[in-house]
Amino acid sequence: MDIDLQKQITDALSLLARNATIKDCSHPNKSECRLPIKGAHSLQKNGVLKYLEKAEKGNAYIYCHYERKLRGADNFYDLKKIGRGDASTFFGFCDFHDTELFKSIENDPNSTDINNDEHCFLHSYRSFSHSYHRKYEELKLYNSKDAEVSKLLQNLYGPALKDKIKGIELAIHDFEKPKKKLDKLLLEKDYSGLDYLCFEFPHTIPVACASVVTPDEYYSGAKFNHSFSKVEDYSDIITTVLPLQNRSVVILSAFSDDERALKYLDEIENIKYNLEQEKFLSFHILVNSENVFLSPQYYNPKSEDWKRRYCSILDFNASDFTPFFSFNKKLPINYFDKSEKIIL
Repeated sequence: MDIDLQKQITDALSLLARNATIKDCSHPNKSECRLPIKGAHSLQKNGVLKYLEKAEKGNAYIYCHYERKLRGADNFYDLKKIGRGDASTFFGFCDFHDTELFKSIENDPNSTDINNDEHCFLHSYRSFSHSYHRKYEELKLYNSKDAEVSKLLQNLYGPALKDKIKGIELAIHDFEKPKKKLDKLLLEKDYSGLDYLCFEFPHTIPVACASVVTPDEYYSGAKFNHSFSKVEDYSDIITTVLPLQNRSVVILSAFSDDERALKYLDEIENIKYNLEQEKFLSFHILVNSENVFLSPQYYNPKSEDWKRRYCSILDFNASDFTPFFSFNKKLPINYFDKSEKIIL
């Protein structure tokens, strides 16, 4: 990607944090809310994120997909080091609901049980809430009247800015129906209202993710989620990836009445070979998700060429002007291979 363009994108992300923050509790029962609205973590700060971090010269850090830093010596926008305290935060729950709603999965970071529908639902609800909240912040940014923000967006998108805003509005429209359905399931404690495809690995994987994804293609290569109509809703796969102490879990969830999303999960479940299944899960996270965090134990030892290719994939998928990226069995990325496990 052009360095000047990458710098503009990096600047835009910084402006998002400064100018587009929204503070609102995602829980449907507003009468229970108790201020303040907290900077909540979509992934556990003292569990999941702590397992990923690495300390160097007294400073602990992890890497994230959505922030980059220019290496001046060779003009390469590498992944940026961030502290886990700043990772995956959003002002999406009040003090009461952030504490009470998630206590069954939060008080003991390693307690998550993939056979427990309540655990799977709560992780999925929090992952959805993060993506839902971020999308409204994105709309606030792109509609900003701030002169600095407007100038940057015009330089970045030009005449295509209107189409960009329209796309965000369509995405928000597509979020509203599942939000209402999830809220209803939450209030009724109907945790079986989602279908879950879960995986457990007997080691600590080097990646974490909490996101709603709208895949472009099925594993089979058939097209998926290609409509730009408000009449046809997109199908979502709520994705939660949790490295834990000496084990890791992946929770993919979809509404029980969403046939397209269920087909997506079925195709993953029926992949014949474990290696290919792991690679497709890695592809699903890498290509479709934004709220992704990596361990330096995984990223730092990689070759310079591998890092550049990895970041180029992120750049390719982040652009509004590139075609859809298809799965390739030769993908050199497998977060789940035992050889990539984190040593705690």
